[in-house]
Amino acid sequence: MKKNNVAIVGNVTGDDASLLNNMLGAEGMSGLYTFTLYGADGQPEQDALKDAIDDCLDEGIDIDAIVCLPLAQAPHKAVRHALADDSATILPVMICDETRYISAGQEDIAKKAALLEQCLKRDLNILMPRIAIISSNSEQADTIKKMQEEGNSFFGPFSDEMLEKEEIRAFDAFIFADKENQVEEQIKKLLDDKSPVTLLTGITPSVVATEPSNIYDALALATDVVRNRISYDLPLKNPLPKLFVEKKEDGDKARFAKKKGGFDPAAHKRENVTYNTKAPAAEEILSEEPMVEES
Repeated sequence: MKKNNVAIVGNVTGDDASLLNNMLGAEGMSGLYTFTLYGADGQPEQDALKDAIDDCLDEGIDIDAIVCLPLAQAPHKAVRHALADDSATILPVMICDETRYISAGQEDIAKKAALLEQCLKRDLNILMPRIAIISSNSEQADTIKKMQEEGNSFFGPFSDEMLEKEEIRAFDAFIFADKENQVEEQIKKLLDDKSPVTLLTGITPSVVATEPSNIYDALALATDVVRNRISYDLPLKNPLPKLFVEKKEDGDKARFAKKKGGFDPAAHKRENVTYNTKAPAAEEILSEEPMVEES
């Protein structure tokens, strides 16, 4: 089995470095993945990220995922311009345990929702996702209704009060479609002060850990995404060809030549046959002598 190569970008020191080394040496991860650390020995963060992106673009090195440890500057912009032909196909998906969400704002909601649905299926192996739309903007009702008509994945819109109810556990992901200041309060309510990990979907998996405590979550997510994409894409590479050819012309002639109306009893009537439609009474059955077999 081919090992997947994961690039880790970040200058980690002290206890965090020991934690990272222990995780990279764990039997479960080291048996399936090869980890390359960029940013050691005091290398500036941006230079380390640039080296990782250059190696990712190099076909000879074959890097399957980039995991960005806590950086002073968010690497989204550099990753977007370097690894994507069209930055509009990239979507940051925030993940915290079993909670996944995006902040869609009030523009291009349908496009972002489609990217999120594809991410859940391809990257996270959720084949039939249920996505809740959190919005208090009545002007978006028509857009959301059209999304629901085109697919069965979207539900809502719901108010932010839904985030405090037990029913939120029924959804695999959330789309926040309000103004930025409203979304911040809604996300705090959803996460309960926990720190999420960011997955940039639409390119080579790039995961950003927001805190040192999320290093393990970032590595686990990156390796899961690599494996899920391989299993999702493999059956679609060489689909089976059609093994039969429909004779539409002859079939249509035969089908339309038949007389409509279904079964015709008159055409199947039997001559000189008498049917006994009267059922015998119970007294008649009891009065009959039983049959005795001759010895």
